[in-house]
Amino acid sequence: MKEEQPVRNIEPNDLPGNAEEYRKNGFRFVQACCTKLAENIFEITYSFDKDYKFENLRITVTQETEIPSVSGVYKGTFLYENEIRELFGVNIKGINVDYNGHLYKKKMNHPFNTDTNKADETCQRKQ
Repeated sequence: MKEEQPVRNIEPNDLPGNAEEYRKNGFRFVQACCTKLAENIFEITYSFDKDYKFENLRITVTQETEIPSVSGVYKGTFLYENEIRELFGVNIKGINVDYNGHLYKKKMNHPFNTDTNKADETCQRKQ
């Protein structure tokens, strides 16, 4: 038997409110992940669990879209959101613990977004 895991597509600005509803209904935050669908189009999925039943919220955005953080609702999302912003270049705003692009030691900005895969002097090792 295959377990159903519903995915709801929502608008970016609806993300914190929907996450708050999950929290109020006793869901725990499981993970957030990002996938690059095409040039400058990203899909971000936030997953929640209650009683071993997964539910997902999904947004599809461009790099320029401002996405509100849900770290005010689920504090642990700050690591996922920093990672998504740093590795893909997605514009997530209001992260409760913001690493400002320094979560990982890397040689280039946004290494998972090959369209913006340019070396950044501040990220390169000093010779």
